[in-house]
Amino acid sequence: MEFQNVSKVYNLFKKKSDLLFDIFSINKSKKTFSALRNISFEVYKGETIGIIGINGSGKSTLSSILAEVIPATTGRISIDGEPSLVAISAGLNNFITGRENITLKCLMYGLNRKEIDEIMPDIIEFADIGDFIDQPIKNYSSGMKSRLGFAISVHIQPDILVIDEALSVGDSTFYQKCLDKFEEFKKEGKTIFFISHSLSQVKSISDRIMWLNFGQLEEFGEADVVADKFQKFINWFNKLSKDQKQQYRKEKLRSQILIEKKRDFVLENKRSSRKKSKGASKTTLFQLGLLVAIFFLSMLLQVFGNPFQAIQDNSEQSEATELSKETELDVNSQANITPFNTTGWITVANAMLFTNVNLDKKVHDVPFGSEISILGEVEENSLYLAKVDGKEGFLKADDLTIASEEDLNTSLDIDDFSTALPERFVNSQEFFLSFLGATTTDLENSTTGITDISVDSDGRKTIEFKYDQVTYFTDSQGMVNSIQINIDSTAPVFNKLDIEAKIKSKDGNLYHFTMMDKFSADIDFTKDVITLKNI
Repeated sequence: MEFQNVSKVYNLFKKKSDLLFDIFSINKSKKTFSALRNISFEVYKGETIGIIGINGSGKSTLSSILAEVIPATTGRISIDGEPSLVAISAGLNNFITGRENITLKCLMYGLNRKEIDEIMPDIIEFADIGDFIDQPIKNYSSGMKSRLGFAISVHIQPDILVIDEALSVGDSTFYQKCLDKFEEFKKEGKTIFFISHSLSQVKSISDRIMWLNFGQLEEFGEADVVADKFQKFINWFNKLSKDQKQQYRKEKLRSQILIEKKRDFVLENKRSSRKKSKGASKTTLFQLGLLVAIFFLSMLLQVFGNPFQAIQDNSEQSEATELSKETELDVNSQANITPFNTTGWITVANAMLFTNVNLDKKVHDVPFGSEISILGEVEENSLYLAKVDGKEGFLKADDLTIASEEDLNTSLDIDDFSTALPERFVNSQEFFLSFLGATTTDLENSTTGITDISVDSDGRKTIEFKYDQVTYFTDSQGMVNSIQINIDSTAPVFNKLDIEAKIKSKDGNLYHFTMMDKFSADIDFTKDVITLKNI
């Protein structure tokens, strides 16, 4: 396999209609984002290549190009063999069962029914998800999805296996099965690309390591050498202050965003044939213009629906906006607001959103860990103008911290908390977590041991499993949106969490963070509970 000066560029549009207008615009600047820039490397059969880098470095983009899921924008790629991508939920249909997903994915790779029937038992045994094989994928935990996806991919015998974070959600037993399969593949001369945030995993598995940094190939060489350089970079990066980290990311991201100017189209004809073709050119241009107008009108109807209604709606929306502005002026008339746009997170047990700077009229309660959009700052009152759940108002500056979503990431996953969680939960972890995103009916019909069910005024349920020390919470639509589990707050894992978590209360009793297996987590040490949500 060989990559020569491969780049992947995305056009940035604020809304869908901008894409349509871009098609017909000749002289117009546009923003592009270079997810990968001039990547060149050569990999040999039988090699295991590790790919590392911090968030936003282009690892997943590269994995998709390697697996031929998306094309490169520029450059030359030579791939000798059939690739297969293994990522959490990659190629799986949430609305059909695991068994049906096996059949579907194998058919997509060109296997016939007889071949599928022959390997089906081996795939099911390798995935080891029990009776869930006949349940819809939407009821699976992230670990179960990953195991099934990996089991399918390794049994269809690809020449190139691309693994994107798919092993970060598996337990130690499954991880060892995967390592054994890697050794088997290497002996058969197959190539493996292994992408992970776990440097120790990458280092132990890989022959060589590729380090990506914001779309560029920073280093590619022997595993030990590149791993040491990357670790030094991480140590340097972690010593930076929050503002310095944000500044570093902004500078790197700014270098990936380009403004391109479309060239003018110049039609050059020979003088000798200009007069002769003048009449034909006019006819051709008229026909071309008519076709473009018809196409434009049909696309306009698809994007905007009834354009006349859209004009009317825009007029009504403008009037509503003006009214909204008048209301804001009444509310903010005595506030000196410095506008800006960023993201914040609540760091107190329960913050309050107020309509004015005097904080005498409450709009909305905002619980700990809530993400908010910060629209401006009132320095003299130590307040922020913010938007939460579609409502705008003022929040106390002391009740929140400014951070990006990436700042929430930790190196921890659910398995790291095994010593802090109840034994009954750990032993049936995948079963309990499988109901996140399921309906209340599925939860109640598929489980035993419910000790209490309560319903609030909005129809949201709290379903308690007292003996398992687990409680589920649903939204008003009857979908399970979070699970709360009792914890042993003296477990050693919380020492590491205290170092890694960026969103926490000043008294150290509340923590908000994201796990590697993509669970959003809140910990309340005053109640000794952890609450998990799917991201």
